[in-house]
Amino acid sequence: MLDVNNWQDGANFDWRIGAISFVDQHIVKIKASATDILDQVVNGEIREIKSLNQYLFSYLSVSSKVIFKVVSIEEDEFFYGKDEDQKSNDQYLFKAVPLGEIEEGIYHPGIIEIPMVGSNVYACSSKDLQNLFNDGINKDDEPLGNLVSYQNIRPSLNIDRFYSNHNVIIGNTGSGKSTTSRLLLEKYNKQFCNKKIKENAKVIVFDVHGDYLNFLDSGEGVHVFRSDAYHLSAGHLNFEDWEAILAPSQRIQKPLLERAVKYARLNTVGRKKLFAAFAYSAISDSSFDTHSSRKNQVQKYYQHIQNDLDATKISVEVKSILQNKGIPLTPKSLIDHYILTYGNIPDGVVDALQEILCAYIGSQYMSGCVPDYDSLFNDGYLKNAEEVTLEDIRDALDFVFDEEEVKGNRQARSYSEGLVTQLNNLCDKYSNNLFNRNQGKEITDLIEEKNGILVIDVSDVKDSDGLKLFSNFVSRFVLNRNISYGKDELKNRPVTLFFDEAHRYIKETDLPDDSIFNRIAREGRKFGVCLTVISQIPSELSRVVLSQAGTFIIHRIQNSVDLDYVRRNVPSISSDQVARLSSFAPGMAVILGSSMRLPLELQIDGAYKDITSGVSIFS
Repeated sequence: MLDVNNWQDGANFDWRIGAISFVDQHIVKIKASATDILDQVVNGEIREIKSLNQYLFSYLSVSSKVIFKVVSIEEDEFFYGKDEDQKSNDQYLFKAVPLGEIEEGIYHPGIIEIPMVGSNVYACSSKDLQNLFNDGINKDDEPLGNLVSYQNIRPSLNIDRFYSNHNVIIGNTGSGKSTTSRLLLEKYNKQFCNKKIKENAKVIVFDVHGDYLNFLDSGEGVHVFRSDAYHLSAGHLNFEDWEAILAPSQRIQKPLLERAVKYARLNTVGRKKLFAAFAYSAISDSSFDTHSSRKNQVQKYYQHIQNDLDATKISVEVKSILQNKGIPLTPKSLIDHYILTYGNIPDGVVDALQEILCAYIGSQYMSGCVPDYDSLFNDGYLKNAEEVTLEDIRDALDFVFDEEEVKGNRQARSYSEGLVTQLNNLCDKYSNNLFNRNQGKEITDLIEEKNGILVIDVSDVKDSDGLKLFSNFVSRFVLNRNISYGKDELKNRPVTLFFDEAHRYIKETDLPDDSIFNRIAREGRKFGVCLTVISQIPSELSRVVLSQAGTFIIHRIQNSVDLDYVRRNVPSISSDQVARLSSFAPGMAVILGSSMRLPLELQIDGAYKDITSGVSIFS
């Protein structure tokens, strides 16, 4: 045990509050008397011990001391006689957890050595706490609020670490999540406008309730895209985006949807060639129960291209047969004569139909005697991606069912009724707004054009399906965009995605393991893409996203399921901190992770009120 008083040159300004009475690997117990913890004036500074979350220290050497945080306090009864009334309650037992060491004025997290039982324990001074929370290494760090129980101590957040890592902000409704998020964005914008942040950097905010539309002046560094200022192009969505929203079954619906997304790019000529290919295959398909059903199938495709077929392409030999039968050499006449006569189709009709269809398709798109559907997808038969509509996706899915029927699969359509219903609902809801090409600019163009904070108003996207589709598309676009850059360019284009109400579209039960959100959580940082998820229901968030978070800001949580989820899934949070979450006032939060030097409880700056409060029943 060290006696530091002999090292202080006769002037010891440390406030001794007690001595260590118990030590183990996780906690120390400190005995103190009521007189020792009365308010003090130490070196001209008014000091007080309030309750929990006080910071204490004990010396290891002249230049080294261990920092503790108080987690519980209880009376420690002391008997000075045998009778019950001969006891004193002026003794207190503090339980505290060791956090780290201050050596030569610099804080180092983690503990190597703990002071011996009997060592004196002192209250941390303002200077100690400044060393603990604001070491001055990065002058661009930003204070978020006051340390709980220490109104004059304002720990700073490392802005660079926060925005270059994944983060989680959680808490019940009215606990202060939105105010905290706006404060973090204000700190970012301050640094961006001061030219401290790279000029091509972006924060993209998905504003579900309109909470962020007016929190900053839409001037330098802030760009607000209201719902009527942008649209999505269905052709820019890839299969992963559609899979995220429609959730097709793996064995049956997924391959059908994948082909539909591909077929939707076909232009008018491409579609007609596809119809010709279907008709060609159906003509000789022997899997139909009756010839009438086969002809109906052929006619279904043939009618779309009948006026474009050229009967002069029929070979001389087949022409001769048809002329001998008295069958006119026209596309309409050929399909009219594609009927059974005395149990047989008239000679030459099948050959003639296949020849004019093959000529229309083009021999280069035939593989042997079978149309090669995949070869039809070349640039000459494709629309520009911007021209593809939701209706094209719906029509393309119908093409795929036709293709399956041509191949003999009559059940594909009936097995995909749920998929079709979901797609129809999507078309009905969003064809005239989110996917309306006459509404504003393509969202990807806006993202490319602007830097700083981009607030995207998605309050008109009414359901979770629309949010999943939109957020999935934008996230994939941003990641692929950054992946395409070279190393030098990539360094100048960091992006942080702010997801409000994240439990609605980054939901554990809805996301496949290879979802874009999980992918960004795992590998996005090396491409300069990070996530900040904001949610009131942490237990529904993706576990992968939470497991990769660098910083957690946790406001009041009262639901037992969510509290247990936080206890099991948030690293570094203690059981004592979890137990206190349910009693937090608005704006109070636990902050853990790489953006802060050590876990702490903070009263975050801001006028805390529920921005999305309910409607009063009173007049």
